[in-house]
Amino acid sequence: FLEKLDRPTVGVNFDPANMLLYDKGDPIKALETLAPFLKQCHIKDATKTKEPGMWGSEVPVGKGEVDWHAFFSSLNKLGYTGDCCIEREADDQRVTDIREACKFLANL
Repeated sequence: FLEKLDRPTVGVNFDPANMLLYDKGDPIKALETLAPFLKQCHIKDATKTKEPGMWGSEVPVGKGEVDWHAFFSSLNKLGYTGDCCIEREADDQRVTDIREACKFLANL
């Protein structure tokens, strides 16, 4: 449906963790499918649910099931040059988790 909008300023803010949180499939395949509409990416991690119909869990970046090597490899292959923003919504140590995410990402 985004093609029909024909608005270059409207696009997708892709969050790989949400694919896992809501059990919606492989984040890397979704990223590649949505690539023509990609405007921004969230850097957030999660684990899949173990109970059908329930959400998964948001976890610190690098502690979940997002394949970060594949994610950034796909972004490079797609020629993506937009923003990637670290997002941490859960837990009481969000600032610490964001600092740790920066270290994790620097070591990829």
